[in-house]
Amino acid sequence: MSEEKVIVANKGLVRADFAFWVGQYMDRFYDALENKRFIGNKCPECGKIFVPPRKTCGKCNKTIPLDKNWVNLPETGTLLNYTVTYYKVNERTTRKVKKPQIIGMIQIDGSNTGIVYRLLNVDPDDVKVGMKVKVVWEEKTKGDPSDIKGFTKL
Repeated sequence: MSEEKVIVANKGLVRADFAFWVGQYMDRFYDALENKRFIGNKCPECGKIFVPPRKTCGKCNKTIPLDKNWVNLPETGTLLNYTVTYYKVNERTTRKVKKPQIIGMIQIDGSNTGIVYRLLNVDPDDVKVGMKVKVVWEEKTKGDPSDIKGFTKL
């Protein structure tokens, strides 16, 4: 006795929405983003300031207490490095774009680490390592990394 099986194949993208908890340190960071501001945390041993915040210092391996050592930071930073790409990097596909995107690592002023975001309204020929940038916030924030639209040249 054989069973008949039906196989259905669909071509296309599948969207999988999900929620996850990022932990107490990142939760505070995302709360700050929702209010359009940057915070970092400072190692009590060596004084390094981390954006995004972390529980353990990467330099001296000391625990950074959750209840203290938070630092308010400005909306400006310095471009540490960058790449120019014709592919969308914010989607899970490899679709080409007509205008190149510039993705940069930005060190928020007053911090010792970098975050990676798009550079906006900048011609690739005008981008220089060391240039000063300022955050561009989304109009409506949600408390996640997408609250930052990108950075523009100062």
